[in-house]
Amino acid sequence: MFIRLGFQFLTLLPMNDHTNIGKTILLFQIWYNKIIILNVYLFMAEQYIDKENLEIIRERLWAISNEKEITLEDIQDRTGFSYSQVYRIVRGSNNMSVSGLIAVCKALEIQPVEVFDFKIKIPKHLPLRRDRKS
Repeated sequence: MFIRLGFQFLTLLPMNDHTNIGKTILLFQIWYNKIIILNVYLFMAEQYIDKENLEIIRERLWAISNEKEITLEDIQDRTGFSYSQVYRIVRGSNNMSVSGLIAVCKALEIQPVEVFDFKIKIPKHLPLRRDRKS
């Protein structure tokens, strides 16, 4: 008797114009005597990353740290984060946690509003669900 379990990842493009969150499919295959007897698909949302606005936030953090002459090492000392954590928050390109951002704001001796003082683009959304039902 030969039974084998295999899996692979497939990534799809965004599902519609209202979101830029793609979907990842995890495909499990169960084989018996070299014949696929079952395919199981699991859908997982990919992490949402707003690169455009993260770049604005990071530019502001970097400008403030340069203006105040506070180095990444100083931020490291003040937050207790590793240098790589500080670098990822201030200079990186991936998502950052709100807690990490708040810690860096404290280290820079600024209020978060100083970092978030910019306008974001509000996309056109579908009507609210309660309005679509009527």
